[in-house]
Amino acid sequence: MRSLFVVLFALMLVGCAQTRTFTISARPDDAKIAIDGLERGQGRVTVPLVFKDKNDTHTVLVSRLGYKDQEIPLTRDFDRSQIDVELRPRTRRITFTVSPAPATLFIDGRQLSKEAVSSLSPELEFTVDAQDRWIPHKVRAERPNYKPAEAVVSWTDNKTTYPLKLEPLTKDLAITSEPSGATVLLNGEEVGQTPFTREDHPFPVDPATNDFLPQKLTLRKPGYPDVNTTIGWEEGRTDYPIDLTALQKQVRIVSDPPGATVTIDGKPLEKTSDGASVAQLQFPPTNEKGDLRTYKAVAVLKNANSEWEPKDVLIAWDEGKSEYPVKLKEIITRPVPLLAVSFTRGPEGWDASPKRTTTLAMKDVLEGTKRGGATQITKLQPGTIIDTLAISPDGQSLVFSILFSRDANDLRSQIVVIRADGSGGQEFFSDGKSLDIMPSFTGGGDEIVYSSNRAGKRLSVWSMSTTGQAGFTQLTQGDTNDLWPMIDVDPKQRLYYQALVDTRSDPRLYMTMRGTTIRKDLTHVSGTQPRVSPKADAVIFCALNEKSGKRDLYRMSDNGGAPLNLTNTPDIDEFDPTWSRDGSRIAFVSDRGQDEEKRQNYDVWMLHVDRPQQPVQITTNGSHDDCPTWDPGGQSVYFRSNRGGEWAIWRIDIP
Repeated sequence: MRSLFVVLFALMLVGCAQTRTFTISARPDDAKIAIDGLERGQGRVTVPLVFKDKNDTHTVLVSRLGYKDQEIPLTRDFDRSQIDVELRPRTRRITFTVSPAPATLFIDGRQLSKEAVSSLSPELEFTVDAQDRWIPHKVRAERPNYKPAEAVVSWTDNKTTYPLKLEPLTKDLAITSEPSGATVLLNGEEVGQTPFTREDHPFPVDPATNDFLPQKLTLRKPGYPDVNTTIGWEEGRTDYPIDLTALQKQVRIVSDPPGATVTIDGKPLEKTSDGASVAQLQFPPTNEKGDLRTYKAVAVLKNANSEWEPKDVLIAWDEGKSEYPVKLKEIITRPVPLLAVSFTRGPEGWDASPKRTTTLAMKDVLEGTKRGGATQITKLQPGTIIDTLAISPDGQSLVFSILFSRDANDLRSQIVVIRADGSGGQEFFSDGKSLDIMPSFTGGGDEIVYSSNRAGKRLSVWSMSTTGQAGFTQLTQGDTNDLWPMIDVDPKQRLYYQALVDTRSDPRLYMTMRGTTIRKDLTHVSGTQPRVSPKADAVIFCALNEKSGKRDLYRMSDNGGAPLNLTNTPDIDEFDPTWSRDGSRIAFVSDRGQDEEKRQNYDVWMLHVDRPQQPVQITTNGSHDDCPTWDPGGQSVYFRSNRGGEWAIWRIDIP
């Protein structure tokens, strides 16, 4: 200090030198003050300065880290001695760019612009803290439905441009389904299976509108239709439970003919005003492969006059098919019970017992495609079982038996005579207390011969008058069951019949002179249903083929002997032969024909004796037709039939 005064004193000796004292105050308080390069202190200093002349200048420099240096030139004539210096922070022009633009910019929490901008270049001030560390600026860009973008700007950065990229908002996703295991697709990309979770899934927005772009969510599982929906920000919603709904459709089943009742699982479907059956059906998968459920609908139609076969209708998904037409097939047949006499051979010999079977009858009584033909003769009570029949020699009367049975030990019948044209009533020729079967007229028509057990356990041949004479006459006796009796027109009155001998397993054919007990075994083969010709010169009968179980028609002399096989069809069943009045033709029953449904059934056929290899079919209805008997004129045949659903006697003209 002393040296300073020495200098000042020396200067004062110079005639033109002048000294002034200045007080310099700085802000901030710790700013350094230097004069002419020589540091004089911090915050506030007072110094005398010597000026040699008015142009002499002293330079004051105030500096502080983080602030701009400030220089003050002092001359002798400087206008004040108290100098206050406030340092300004350092500044730098910084450019901010925003993507997507525009966005609102904030720096250190202060909004930089009133409007959203795409870029901005403000001049920023930079200072240091108490530890002389540069204080950075925090920049923030905001735009609706985006995450804010931030950046830190420091004085020490070696750049002046800061890009701010706005990122989409994100949220966690939890996607579940019922049932689970569905494949999840987000915007077409497969990302997993339910239950599916993802953290921080982005939700971009449309830059032009600031609206969230919808994101497509698809759930896919075999057997279920795809579920397509969209998800958005939705105020941060995270849980998305989705039910997989089975395929469903409304089905409409229309029957032909209309009006059928349609059921599924036993429950009838609702019907519309036009008679269609409708239902809303679901088709859930039945396994992991996605195979869909199918339904079986059953269409049933029945009215007072007709019935149709139930028809199954398989209903699958069928690509959403809704219309199911169903063509019903009318049931043209009826089951008709048949009671017959069955003969079985046991330890004690042959025994007759009731045998019940079910036959098939056509609902339609007409003759196939001819649509005409037979005439019904009898109108009996429903359930009446007609057995065999025969016609009187004059063609005026028909005789037949009606069978009854309450149980396996009860078998009875009645013999009935009616007019051949069906007019008038019925005349009962037996009381129904015994089994009287297989009646036929004698050549003169004044008697009926038949088989009956009225005299004991076995059946024997009996006769009774048709002219009103009382009483019954037993024509055969012995240890046989005598069946199918017939007396020829010969004056000798020969009786032909079939016999079941207890000691034999095969039926035999016998002939005896009426009024005698001597019987003749007619042939070496077994046979049934013997019928003597109107000329009394030949006998036709049936014989069983042991291999096929079918019957053929045979012809032999009236005195017996070697028979001739007329039909010779081992795989066709032929029986019930009967002669025409002139003996030239034979009507019989055969199953060689087929009905409209291609079923073999028993029909009445005819053959000429001189050309038996060319039989002609007489009835074609498709029902069970048997027991034919000729009208004496040879122009028609009477027969038994179940056509229409009840047993009756019918007549058909011979073409």
